[in-house]
Amino acid sequence: EPEDHFRSVYANNSRFEPSVWDLKVFFGQLEQHSGIADVDWHTAVTMPWMQAKIFGYFLLANLAVHEHVNGPIVISASVKPPKPEPPSAEVVEEDPFAQQAYELLAQLHSQIFG
Repeated sequence: EPEDHFRSVYANNSRFEPSVWDLKVFFGQLEQHSGIADVDWHTAVTMPWMQAKIFGYFLLANLAVHEHVNGPIVISASVKPPKPEPPSAEVVEEDPFAQQAYELLAQLHSQIFG
C-alpha cells in the first residue's frame, strides 16, 4: 500500500463498543490544556470477534514478554479499573450467566492487576 494511506497515531485512552457481530475499539488522547481533562477520541477500529480474540492473544503475549524483560508495569491506582462488583440476586435470577460472567471478570482482573 502507498504510504499516504497509512497513519500512525498515539493513544493513551481506549474504550470498547461490542456487538453480536464485532468489536469496535475507540482510541483517544487525554487533553488537559483547557484546564478540564477530556479525551479527544480520534480513531476507531472495528474487527470481527475472531480477529479480536487473535488480537487479544498477541496483546497479552507482548505484555507478558515486556514485563518479563523489564519488570512489572506499574499502574496508578487513579486509573486502575476497579474490581468487578458481584451481581445482585435479582440480576442473577434474571440472567443465570451473570454470576459466571462476574467470576470470569474477577479472575481476569486478579490475573492482570494482582
